[in-house]
Amino acid sequence: MGFEIIDIRRFEAKEFSDLLDAESRAWNTILRWDFAASVRIINSCLRDRRLSGYALVGEGKIRGYCFFFYDGEKGIVGDLYVDPELAGLGQERELLEHALETLLATPGLQRVEAQLPHYERGDLEPCFTPRGFQSFLRRFMSLPLKGANRPTTDDSPYKALASRDRLEQEGIELIPWQKRFNSEAAEMLYESYRKHVDAVINDQYASVMGATRLVENIFHNQGCGDFLTHVSRMAVHRPTQKLAGILTVTRVRPRTAHIPQVGVGPSFQGLGVGTAMMEAAFQDLGEDGFDQVTLTVTDANAGAVRLYERLGFETFKTFGAFIYGTEWDLGSRI
Repeated sequence: MGFEIIDIRRFEAKEFSDLLDAESRAWNTILRWDFAASVRIINSCLRDRRLSGYALVGEGKIRGYCFFFYDGEKGIVGDLYVDPELAGLGQERELLEHALETLLATPGLQRVEAQLPHYERGDLEPCFTPRGFQSFLRRFMSLPLKGANRPTTDDSPYKALASRDRLEQEGIELIPWQKRFNSEAAEMLYESYRKHVDAVINDQYASVMGATRLVENIFHNQGCGDFLTHVSRMAVHRPTQKLAGILTVTRVRPRTAHIPQVGVGPSFQGLGVGTAMMEAAFQDLGEDGFDQVTLTVTDANAGAVRLYERLGFETFKTFGAFIYGTEWDLGSRI
């Protein structure tokens, strides 16, 4: 079977419809995510020729694609997907090789980011590591909100109450999300993550401006899901009115929620703020009829992984994050 790799801008958006349908099914069945909003964005960009990248063509139809875009001096590999019927033929790596060669040859480019959840980290490392990329394992994790797998030990309600009592003693109150704290939320994320492995993977954490964009994207970018204001939480230190922590929650399928962001201010860490916010959100989601909640976490963030596993989350998919242009100091705080 012969294949060609052709500039993505040579095709009409409608020619990608079968491939995008297949990718939507993969997101739904494997990643537990409704991809429809992202498909609308991709189609709009394809129609306007706003995406750079390559299409894999075989038997007269598009069988795969890899696209990327630029954000100042940064390049971002936005997606890589190949028809599952071609699994094992190495076509995804060939597409990716073309994209990376183009990106790294771009004058003035200082940084490249890629997170490609359809593929295991080891499947794509041969494309990235020879070019000087750092590689990080990422996890999709899920917590059932109903059924046998949800932790139901006899003392769990008492532990939750003890956690809330401790916050009360510290003068910390949990409230639904309030936009008036958005600026403070961005500043808190910056302080919490600037020496964190996640700031290497996503450099938006490395500045207040970037963290502000991150928070705003959760509100307005449908690719993150529909923001659930009444479920998302903020923890406020009452004596000072200082923001102690945030938890954002979105709807990514009718009965599946997702946690795009959880953060606790440096001076409030170790008090159980993150656990209390999540437990409160889980209760609301269960009452609203949600079956499960998902999140992603970097494996090097071992403390967060342990916390999520203690809360009952289990890993259902792993993938790689690949970064060019920033060195991660293994002695840094994770």
